[in-house]
Amino acid sequence: MADKKKKIFTPKETTTPRRPMILKSDRETAKDPAKEKQEKEKQPTIILKTREQSTPKEERPLSPKTAKTSTSEGDGPHPCKIAQNENKEKKAPEQKPSPPLKFMTEPVKLLDENLELNPSALEFLHDSSTNYLVVGIIGTQGVGKSMIMNLIGANAHDQSVCSQILSSHEMPQENTFDSSEMGPLENQMENLDFRETPEVKGTEKTDNIFKFKMQDIEQIERGVHCTKGIDMYITKDRVILLDCQALWSPSLIEESNTAVTARSANVVTVDCLQIASYLMAICHVLIAVQDWFTDYNFLRYIQAAEMLKPSLSASNTASSNQEGSESTGGGESHPHLLLLHNRCQLEDYTPESMRIMQDLYRKAFLKSNLQLNSGMYMYSDTNKNSVNVDSVCKGYSIKTCGTPINLFLLPEIYADFDNPEIYRGHPPFEQLANRLRWMILGVNRHQITNVPNLSEKGWFHYCSKAWETIRKCTFFMEYERFLP
Repeated sequence: MADKKKKIFTPKETTTPRRPMILKSDRETAKDPAKEKQEKEKQPTIILKTREQSTPKEERPLSPKTAKTSTSEGDGPHPCKIAQNENKEKKAPEQKPSPPLKFMTEPVKLLDENLELNPSALEFLHDSSTNYLVVGIIGTQGVGKSMIMNLIGANAHDQSVCSQILSSHEMPQENTFDSSEMGPLENQMENLDFRETPEVKGTEKTDNIFKFKMQDIEQIERGVHCTKGIDMYITKDRVILLDCQALWSPSLIEESNTAVTARSANVVTVDCLQIASYLMAICHVLIAVQDWFTDYNFLRYIQAAEMLKPSLSASNTASSNQEGSESTGGGESHPHLLLLHNRCQLEDYTPESMRIMQDLYRKAFLKSNLQLNSGMYMYSDTNKNSVNVDSVCKGYSIKTCGTPINLFLLPEIYADFDNPEIYRGHPPFEQLANRLRWMILGVNRHQITNVPNLSEKGWFHYCSKAWETIRKCTFFMEYERFLP
């Protein structure tokens, strides 16, 4: 037994001094002093620079020991880079703050009378704002496009809106007063000074609510359109409203700078198609207004404008400028189309009329890419849980009116609008105006281009490129050749 124990202990004694751990520890102890000397030599340079620049303790650079934990062992701290970073931090607060954003008091021309882009609206647009909504409108002459834009731009509606709309078509009282005054000159001047004060106050109130100019009785009698080109107004809620000129109006031919020929009507038609295609390309919501049911030529022009609209996606802008490609790209977006009827009568609000109108529009835009199911309904769609709105009339339902589409009816305003004893067949005008506004503002805001998070100024630059592309597109010229 003693011999076996000796044999067991002898190999352990021989192996213990040959362990590699003892040899490594001896070598590492020799390397540590050399590293510490290098670190001590580099420390004074960093400390002196921080003292000269008088930086606080929180902004001082890290010591070499802590810096080596984040960086590799061979790389050391660079004093030049530390000084550059400190200089950048000092220059950052010295930069001038961005100028305050300007708010609009009146509309600005996006396209002027000659259908040229106006860059004056760029100063009212924000470079960092991406939460905006673009609403455009098209329609024939005298259907109430400017009035609807004023209703959308107003924050609240009450009974005074109806009286202001009725008074907007009247002649100003100054002309009637001057023609009927028969007194001496001194009495006439006194009466003018006395009567001008309430008129100025009244105009200031209406200007605060109604930003877009509407037709007066003189323009209605002459048959002249009011809006020329495209007017743009930006609300405080960052809603960009685009009021379009009258489409396919004979007054456009008379006010054109060119001589009136047999081809003038075709030129005006093509210009109107280009404006309609332009609004389809730059808007989130496009409102098509009519004052009766229905103008088949108006529906046909909407389909023609969509057909002739070139591809304006970010990837195909270069090719579309040269070739005028009609094919829609993968990222091509289409606006929400709202079919709005203005000056509706009592019989237009019946469930039977609502069903007939929706069936016609559903068949007319069956092959269209315009979005007709966006939630801007007159009653709730029970088949979809996401869309649940109160019905305008109690008789509206899917059984009586069918599946709803983007269709809205505004009634005609009469002089006795405030008489509660008269049966109207619909809610009050101001209630429907509020409903129209919150439905449009609550619509889904899709991407207009392939560029994600496009700012307001980026949208304006896209508008300029889109208008150049549409004006140079050869499809509109070919379409003009087939017109009678």
